[in-house]
Amino acid sequence: MEDISAALKAAEELVEALKKYKGGSPADPLDLLSRTDKVRAALEQPFNVLSRQTEVIVAAGALYSLILTGAIQKVPNDGSITAEELAAAVDVDVSAITRLMRVAISNGVFIKTSADVYAHNALSQAYQVHALGGFFLVSMDFNTSFTKLPEYVEAHKPGGLFDLKKSPFAFVFGKEGLTYYGLLEEDVEKRDVWNKTIQSIEKNMPIAGMFLFSSLKEQAEKEPDRPFFLKLQEQIPGVFGGKLILQDLPIVLDSLKPEEIPNIKKMAYDIFTPQPMLMSTSCDAFSMTFTTVCIDILKNTALAMGPDSRLIICDMLVPEKITADTPKDVYGMDLNLIMMSGREKQLKEFEAMFAIVGLELVKIWPSGNGTTVQLETRLKRS
Repeated sequence: MEDISAALKAAEELVEALKKYKGGSPADPLDLLSRTDKVRAALEQPFNVLSRQTEVIVAAGALYSLILTGAIQKVPNDGSITAEELAAAVDVDVSAITRLMRVAISNGVFIKTSADVYAHNALSQAYQVHALGGFFLVSMDFNTSFTKLPEYVEAHKPGGLFDLKKSPFAFVFGKEGLTYYGLLEEDVEKRDVWNKTIQSIEKNMPIAGMFLFSSLKEQAEKEPDRPFFLKLQEQIPGVFGGKLILQDLPIVLDSLKPEEIPNIKKMAYDIFTPQPMLMSTSCDAFSMTFTTVCIDILKNTALAMGPDSRLIICDMLVPEKITADTPKDVYGMDLNLIMMSGREKQLKEFEAMFAIVGLELVKIWPSGNGTTVQLETRLKRS
């Protein structure tokens, strides 16, 4: 009999953690899932690992087809639908529908109420585009790019990987010459899915709850005319008498309804141009979520900062040490960013950029949820 002592130890630790589980923190369920993975990892043989990964690929392909054919939308929110009715509704052969649904149902998505009759469950509803389905579709687009990376590498010199207009994503979709976001501007359907994805990510991944914004209260009340460049007004009761400004491209700002951003002033701005707040007065705090950050963006922001200003950067931080126990989300996101000519960064890489533009790191504010942090910076002091 194989030695299962490692699995038994991991299982016992999981049981103890379950007994003590009270919830309340976003990190709590992640810790339990991580412990569950340790039990599995201690039992799996290489063939089991490869089989599981193949099953994930198959399930993703089936769900991708059910979403893009519109089949997921044709399943009624209340009641059920037969395979024949569903096939007719999306003009797909009934055998394709039954086989796709078998894969989906075996993975907990949808329920089979009787022979070839289907109904929604909570998980299948989550795959709707207006829910988490947009996130899934964007991920599948990036996965398509992953499979074509060898072709991209063969057709490009190594340095081209970080040319924003020659990204692997643009190459795969025949749009070289456009940045990733330029591609989204041109493709209304992809842009709509992207916007829904960002909203889903914001609800399910932390961008708040790290930096202590209440620490700005005294400074803000002292100079009420200085604006906050923030999107986190729920963390600042009354905004301490200051002003909130949301900067983004016109295409984004025009999509926002006044009730979605109450008490926030909209300001059209391209982050690759000089920060317009420089023309008035420096801001108390800038909050920026970084994906494809670059030196020019930091320079433009630093020029608008005053001696007491803070630039709060929310991003994933790549760990210095990589083990099978570390969160995997940051590495997946990093591969996604390769596809759009970006990258996730280690702390030393952030610090090197800060030094170039005249900033210094004040403090790292961890989220307790994966590898997401907020980096508090200010203008470098002599």
